[in-house]
Amino acid sequence: MRPCLAYPAAALAILVGNGALAQDVDNGRRIWERSCANCHGIDASAGKPGRAISFAAIAAKPGMSAETISSFLLMAHVTMTGSPIAKDDARDVAAFVMSLKK
Repeated sequence: MRPCLAYPAAALAILVGNGALAQDVDNGRRIWERSCANCHGIDASAGKPGRAISFAAIAAKPGMSAETISSFLLMAHVTMTGSPIAKDDARDVAAFVMSLKK
């Protein structure tokens, strides 16, 4: 009898799809503190005039997901210093942003 490789592959796909390989929200917060906080507050009440949209407001946008945020962070942007960032860091920041969703 030949072993079936489809079952382990399917199980891995389910685990990854369900977020079992969770990102590091605490690292995402540390990156925010170091690289993002000067422009992006966590919530609207922490914002200052002229600041970029808060992370809570980003998370609250209809249809927003960690994947969308991560993909955005992986692209270079003129208005965002220090971008793009490493893939794992982008995922961690995205996880942190989405953790703020109410």
